[in-house]
Amino acid sequence: MQSYDVVIIGAGAAGMMCAVEAAKRGRSVLIFDHAAAPGEKIRISGGGRCNFTNIHASPKNFLSGNPHFCISALSRYTQRDFIALVERHRIAYHEKTLGQLFCDGSARQIIDMLVSEMQGRGVELALSASVEDVRKT
Repeated sequence: MQSYDVVIIGAGAAGMMCAVEAAKRGRSVLIFDHAAAPGEKIRISGGGRCNFTNIHASPKNFLSGNPHFCISALSRYTQRDFIALVERHRIAYHEKTLGQLFCDGSARQIIDMLVSEMQGRGVELALSASVEDVRKT
């Protein structure tokens, strides 16, 4: 049986970003999803063009039981970091109202970018998979 440092349930935007960041830190990663393809909600977001970030987002825009969490999390990975990733993949985008950034093309570009980042770092993806039980060993 294969062993992994990190196992993620859900190949949506957050799951794929988590997988990429864990793999960047040298962790072996497996990501499960019940869907036949990763990023299904990304594909339909923003009318199919994916509102992938907001340039004006800040910790004050988030609610948390621990207000320091958002400050810490958003200072470690900012919207500028994600924009740089989008630009490295040569995905054209534009700003709409209030700092919302959308792909000029299809949301599929963001999915392909995240899948490419996972593949490039050796993340294993298990699709059409169900998780029946989780146990600490």
